[in-house]
Amino acid sequence: MTMKMRAFEKRFVNSQRHSSRVANQAEQRLRSIEPQPGQRLLDVGCGNGAAAIHLTRTFRLDATGFDIDPDQIQAAAEAANGLTDTRFIVGDATKLPFADDEFDLVYTNKTTHHIPDWRQAISEMARVLKPCGHLLYHDFFAPFGQQFPTRAAINQLAGDLSLQAVQQQSSPFHYTIILRRDSDARSRGHAGCSDLMG
Repeated sequence: MTMKMRAFEKRFVNSQRHSSRVANQAEQRLRSIEPQPGQRLLDVGCGNGAAAIHLTRTFRLDATGFDIDPDQIQAAAEAANGLTDTRFIVGDATKLPFADDEFDLVYTNKTTHHIPDWRQAISEMARVLKPCGHLLYHDFFAPFGQQFPTRAAINQLAGDLSLQAVQQQSSPFHYTIILRRDSDARSRGHAGCSDLMG
């Protein structure tokens, strides 16, 4: 189960200044993997949709924003203002309502610390990711946590889910990791990821 933000958190994250910063940071992270026009993006914990909308416009992606808070989803849909390649859905990140292998890119920013069963949420993000697709993860972390995500626990889970680290960056309070899903070549008949990505 995902927890909603408190009212003061929502006021902060919905401010124009914060929304612009979130959108620009999302663009910087995606640029490192050179997304292609038409690729399908899922933004888990999309909030007011600032990142998903900006990424759709910047990279010409087909984006889906997903959040547990209906008010945030409504705000995101209004902000999209008829953008045809962007949609927003209310739901629980531990039970994503999407088929396996549906998205080329899954993005999540400061979301998993709100989710008690964050391991299940990340597992769901990996499930809906296409072979050779990328999961871009950024959140707070706790050096010694129980329920709160830690770098070691995230790295361990990524390995269990056949996600390979492409980039990692950490600060005293934040962890960013870009992961690529294995091609599953033997079971799916795909070439290796390096072959597919040139």
